[in-house]
Amino acid sequence: MPPLAWDGQRSPALTLTVSGSSSAAAPTAGTAAPPAIFIVSHVTPAHPYVQSQVRLTIQIFTDEQLYRGTLDFSGHGAALVKQIGTNQYASTMRGGRSYQVITRRYVLFPLRSGTVRLAGPVLDGQVAVTRSTSPWNGGFGGFFGQLVQSTRPIEVRGNPIVLSVRPRPAGQSGGYWLPARQVTLSAQWSPATLRAHAGNPLTVSLHLRATGLTAGQLPNLAHLITPPAGLSAYPDQPKLRNTMQGNDMVGQRDQTLAFIANRAGHYSLPAITVHWWDTRTNQARTVSIPGRTLTILAAPSGTAAAAAPAARSELPHPAPNVTHAGSRHASAGAAVRRWQWVSAGLAALWLATIGAWLGTGWVRRRRAAVSPVERLVRLDPAREREAFRAACARDDPLAARRHLLLWASAAWNARQTKLGTIARAINRPELTERLRELERACFGGGSWTGEPLAQELTELAPRSPPGHPPDEPLPPLYS
Repeated sequence: MPPLAWDGQRSPALTLTVSGSSSAAAPTAGTAAPPAIFIVSHVTPAHPYVQSQVRLTIQIFTDEQLYRGTLDFSGHGAALVKQIGTNQYASTMRGGRSYQVITRRYVLFPLRSGTVRLAGPVLDGQVAVTRSTSPWNGGFGGFFGQLVQSTRPIEVRGNPIVLSVRPRPAGQSGGYWLPARQVTLSAQWSPATLRAHAGNPLTVSLHLRATGLTAGQLPNLAHLITPPAGLSAYPDQPKLRNTMQGNDMVGQRDQTLAFIANRAGHYSLPAITVHWWDTRTNQARTVSIPGRTLTILAAPSGTAAAAAPAARSELPHPAPNVTHAGSRHASAGAAVRRWQWVSAGLAALWLATIGAWLGTGWVRRRRAAVSPVERLVRLDPAREREAFRAACARDDPLAARRHLLLWASAAWNARQTKLGTIARAINRPELTERLRELERACFGGGSWTGEPLAQELTELAPRSPPGHPPDEPLPPLYS
């Protein structure tokens, strides 16, 4: 390179020698050198069953310093996506270059069978850019300037995720579908003797656990029990929980049922059976709890009736020549006092009722004063959306309707109680028809398939709640 002249000064001439790449760093024939930043994805298995768990590992390779990096990946309505664990960091060599590797893991649950193509992950961030404050810095060893560091934005896209999703096997078309790696079912009875008096409850606590499924995919255990005539079942609100075991999602459903009979006798409960599909061996399996015989004893007789004869036998016999007029007057006095106590009790109950009515009115007025945002602050739209899609996946219309209304309430900051309101707000004929089908299934009975609704309704765009004007836009930072 010839010398450079500036303001009476000249730089020395430079000689550059360009050599070939070393054998360790040379790329293989027909391949290009790896870029500075790229994304690699691994899916297991590549041919899952519909609604079964898929493990996804995304790795970011970078040989540059990354600032404020964000990785975006979602199912876009074709799959439920949940990140598991935290990012892991390592280093490796590729093509003679040293890379920092950031690893993130997900579990996916495809919502339909066939070929499912998900958009690849997208990395947004900043990388460092080093430059000199003087154009002569290179020739004069930093005498005229210094090196400063700034950043530039980058966007790196990974390859699409393509799954070949298998449908339910033949014979697995019941009301629920559990493609899992392992399923367990246990029960705990109270009292353990399975004996109770008529009118008193006998309870069973059921615990259903599935590896490779979310809690929202597990069936309602109360629907799997048909009590005999004369025995009524009262299910409690189930408790749902998702945990991680290694790289697998573990869904758990705990549900308590109370059995009550009004007549004495022996009542035989059939076995409780849960059908599931083993994704490791591709076989249908079941877990069950054996049937039980509940013994209901006659209700104990009233203690007041039993004590009355004993009380009368303890009274002294009347003395000779004494009339029974005194006894009649004493009985009449006791009756009067008893009715006085009853009247006082009724008056107290009436006053308590008035107080409760006034208190209820105050609570209603207090709740009316609370804003819709304050009432809905605990609702998580992402969680309700996931619960809605899980209910659609297992064809549960009542749960789908409930979680859709909660999702809309959280997304729009206004309580939603009717599907018609959602249909009018979105105003799409196809979605309106799907919501009508859901409404008919909830209140008219019959079978219902949730996949069309899940495909039609993937997002709820934020909007102003009814009766509230949209927020004023913020003024610009600079005029």
